[in-house]
Amino acid sequence: MVRRIAVVGCLVACLGVGHLALAQEFSAEVFNSRMDSAQLKKVYAGKDKVRYEVESQNAAMGPSAVIVDEAENKWVVVMAERHMYMDAPRSMTKPLITQFWHVQDVNDACPQWKKTAEQAGTDTNWGRCTKIGDDSVNGRSAVKYEGLSKKGEKNHVWVDKKLHCVIKTEDGKGSMELRNIKEGAQPSSLFEVPAGYTKFDLGSMMNRSR
Repeated sequence: MVRRIAVVGCLVACLGVGHLALAQEFSAEVFNSRMDSAQLKKVYAGKDKVRYEVESQNAAMGPSAVIVDEAENKWVVVMAERHMYMDAPRSMTKPLITQFWHVQDVNDACPQWKKTAEQAGTDTNWGRCTKIGDDSVNGRSAVKYEGLSKKGEKNHVWVDKKLHCVIKTEDGKGSMELRNIKEGAQPSSLFEVPAGYTKFDLGSMMNRSR
């Protein structure tokens, strides 16, 4: 169980979540060419909350969801199959709120990304960030960026001009992108723990396993 939750946390961190409120509400399907033990399937973006639907390759675990409250800088994992939920420990929350998903200036995102990396202490491999220019992703207007690490690793990122968020990333290991984007207000129930769910205490379980 602990390992499963850690995998979900790492997976969401790959997509990244900004700590600022989103400018546009929408839903989208997530297509990922990476071979992960769990896969992001769908994302729902509210005014200041985001919900990620996650599917494990282990059918016994069932579907899960990660609900991120950007205003409060916290998130919870909802395990539908077990009718349980867990408040993420602070140590697991930090990577989520220090990533690069939400972009303030779509035409000049590099300074924001570099500053965020410095604040998160993840800039040791920072090399170069370059704006390539206007592009299109599945018919949506976007701005393409190229990153080059100190190790020579290259990646590309596309930022949606209207949504002000990253809708596609691509590197040597594969790509991840948002498709079938539907703009519009999202139901508040998506960002709440369903009634009757039991709280899972990760700290107590870890102490008992020692």
